[in-house]
Amino acid sequence: MSIPISGPRMASYALFVLVLVAIARFSLGPCVLAGLVSYMILDMTEARLKKAGARPLIARWAALAVFAILASAFAWIFIAFLRVGLTRLPVLLDTVLPRLMTLSERYGLDLPVDNARELRDLVVASMKENASSVSKTSGLLTRGFFQVLIGMFTAVMRYLTPSPAGHGGHLYDSLRHEINARVALFMRSFERVVGAQVAISSINTVLTAIFLNVAGFHFKTFLILTTFVCGLVPIVGNVISNIAIVTSGLTVSVQLATAGLVYLVVIHKLEYILNSRIVGGSIDTPMWMTLLGLVVGEAVMGVPGVLLAPALLHYAREELRALPSPSKP
Repeated sequence: MSIPISGPRMASYALFVLVLVAIARFSLGPCVLAGLVSYMILDMTEARLKKAGARPLIARWAALAVFAILASAFAWIFIAFLRVGLTRLPVLLDTVLPRLMTLSERYGLDLPVDNARELRDLVVASMKENASSVSKTSGLLTRGFFQVLIGMFTAVMRYLTPSPAGHGGHLYDSLRHEINARVALFMRSFERVVGAQVAISSINTVLTAIFLNVAGFHFKTFLILTTFVCGLVPIVGNVISNIAIVTSGLTVSVQLATAGLVYLVVIHKLEYILNSRIVGGSIDTPMWMTLLGLVVGEAVMGVPGVLLAPALLHYAREELRALPSPSKP
C-alpha cells in the first residue's frame, strides 16, 4: 500500500502552484527573480561565514554588507552595459553596414537592399513598424525596475525577520511547516542552478576578454559587458554575444571575424563539458528537458522565466524524489 500524503502537504503543493500562476499572470517575474537572487546572496554569505567560525550576529551583518557591495557592483555592470551599448552600438552599426554591402557584392549574396543607406532605412522602417512593441517594452522595463527594488527590499526584510517558533501541533502550524519546506527546497534548487550559471558566465567572460585583447578586436568594453550580461541567460545569451563579437570582427577584417567565429565554436565546445560538470552536476536534468523548460519559461514569463526554468525543473525533480512511491499490494 502507498503511504498517504498529508492534507497540509497537499495544500502546500497547491499554494506553490497557485503562486507560480499568479507570478506569470501578473508579470511579477522581475520582482521574484530579484528577491530570490538577493536572498540567495544573503543566505549563502551568512552560511559560509558561520562555517568559517564567525558569530551569528557578526555573520548576519557582514552578509548584509556583502550584499550591499555585490548589489552595487551588479547595478554598475548593468548601467555600464546600457550606457556603453547606447554609445557604441550605433558606431558599430555604422562601421559594419558598408562592409556587409562590400561582402555581399564580392560573394554574390542577395540582400534586400542595394546599398548601406537603404539597409539603414530598412532598419529604421522596421523600428517604426514595431514602435508599439518598443513603447510597451520601455514601459515594462520601467515597471520591472520598480519590481526589482521591491523584490530586493522584501528579501532583506525577510532575511532580517526572525524565524517563527516551532511546530505548535495545530493545523495552521502544520500548513506553515509544509510551506516553509517547499520554499526551502526551491531555494536550494535556485542557489545551485543560478550559482552554476554565474560561474559559467564569469569563466566565459574572462576567456573571451583575453581573446578579444590578444586578437585586437574593437569595442572590447562593450563586447566584454555583453558577454557577461547575456551569459547569465542560458543558451540564448551566448548566441547574442556571439553575434556581437563576429559583427565587431567584421569592422576590422573578414579574417578577424572568421577567427572570432572559430574561437567561439571551440570555446563553446569546451563550455559544453564545463556546463555538464557544473550545471549538470548541480541540477541533474537532461539537456532536452532543460531546453524545453527554457522555451516554456520564456513563453510564460519572458526572460525571468528563462532564468527560473532550470531551478523549477530541479525543484520538481527533488519533490518527486521525496514523495513515497506507490507500492504494489
